[in-house]
Amino acid sequence: MAIFHTAIKTFSRSRGQSAVAAAAYRGGLLLADLLTGQQHDYRRRSGVVESFCLAPPDAPEWALDPRELWAVAEAAERRKDSTVAREFEISLPHELSEEQRAHLAFVLADALVGRYGFAVQASIHCPSTPDGLNHHVHILATTRRIGPEGFGDKTRELDVGPSGKVEVQWIREMVATTTNAHLEAAGFTSTIDHRSLAEQARSAMERGDDLAAAALSREPTQHLGKRATALAGKGVDTTRARTNDQILEDNQEHYDYLVLKAGLEGKPVPPAGEESGSRRGRVLNSDTAGLPAGMEMKGVSGVRLQHVLLSSHGLPDHGAPVSLAERIMDALRDVEEISRARADLAMEKTRAGLGWAQRLLSAQGESVELRQWIIMAVLQVRALKCLIISRARRLLNLKSATRLRHMAEQEWERFNADYPMGSSGYSRPEWTQRRGRRLSVLETRTAELKLAQGRASEQEIGLIDADIAKKADALEAMPSPPQRQALKPAAHQPLSPDAPAPRPPAPRGPTFH
Repeated sequence: MAIFHTAIKTFSRSRGQSAVAAAAYRGGLLLADLLTGQQHDYRRRSGVVESFCLAPPDAPEWALDPRELWAVAEAAERRKDSTVAREFEISLPHELSEEQRAHLAFVLADALVGRYGFAVQASIHCPSTPDGLNHHVHILATTRRIGPEGFGDKTRELDVGPSGKVEVQWIREMVATTTNAHLEAAGFTSTIDHRSLAEQARSAMERGDDLAAAALSREPTQHLGKRATALAGKGVDTTRARTNDQILEDNQEHYDYLVLKAGLEGKPVPPAGEESGSRRGRVLNSDTAGLPAGMEMKGVSGVRLQHVLLSSHGLPDHGAPVSLAERIMDALRDVEEISRARADLAMEKTRAGLGWAQRLLSAQGESVELRQWIIMAVLQVRALKCLIISRARRLLNLKSATRLRHMAEQEWERFNADYPMGSSGYSRPEWTQRRGRRLSVLETRTAELKLAQGRASEQEIGLIDADIAKKADALEAMPSPPQRQALKPAAHQPLSPDAPAPRPPAPRGPTFH
């Protein structure tokens, strides 16, 4: 079944660490540290399923290129003991497919970017063995916010202290809620819980589930670590592994005893052989995915690192650069997704222009003018697709914030109804603390709902719709390569008022040199 694991750590120069080295290792990339001149080449590293970069919408283009992002991030830190990067290591459910795990990783990374305003590189890793279950994502984030002018203030709220504890709690809750939503959308009944076993046991006691509370009070196992895990994978028995096996056996015996005792006392018990990870059938649709029908979120507002040319500094590159033909194919796929998601947008001329460029490129090869036109068309199509996804994401966030606020309100009302002051077994300080914690969650969810409502208001959505229509019209009005070629010499011929009107040039394709 799915497990919860979220770890946050930092990389600091005082410990001899580098953001460039960390990004290269996690993404399986070739990156150069411009400060030290050292090359970090991990292109032959196995286990990297996919990597992509994400940044705020107003961030510079170089924030989506790992070669420039981490070099600039290192240069932005001047102190010799600076914290140069922050990593969020998050477990991904093995029940999900590879595509579903990529979608989940994208949503998690996008939520972090939206809250803290930094740029990230997310690298999805698979287990080292075919039957392994350790799917996870490394979200490597800059320690500074990034805007149109580049890097700005540090994300101090994530540092150690009261604010850091609050943010860590928000991150853990966000990971658990988002993962459970994706598991439910994929048709699974299994869920994860970000709370400790003790907190889950107290919650079970509060709702009167003594059996679950006793089961959650089990003894936790010990962390194996890299060395013990590697030895266990090779079949080598270790003391810590034997200890964990004994703890699991004792916990199972204790749980079986509790189930038997509950059955004798006439209390409800879980059905025999129940599997929490059984499938109920796929129910994923456009609403649960949060996107218009036919639109794919993965890798859209960021850049997939497999598509980035990393053959820099004269070193041999094992991966081929992205060709113009590949860029056209990506743009055509984007056009098809845009057409399926927004049938009201006219994309016929854009599709025909890309098809014409594809045939001309195949027949006659590349030219400067054709390359410029293709790059311009690809960027325009990508910008239009990002706008459509941004609109869908705002509506999805509003739906999620509404649901979370409703859940927090229900929990607040339930606590006040079930545990009025002086009627429960809690002491006054403990009762106040529990009540205050629920009130704090309700206030946080209310603030998040207000923010989501503002971002998804009719005015904001109307502005996005107007921008979508404007970009779609500009894309359709973009001249085809023959028109650009024909109009280019006419732009340098000034006409006098008495001069006769020039004869319109005959349409023809661009001249290649």
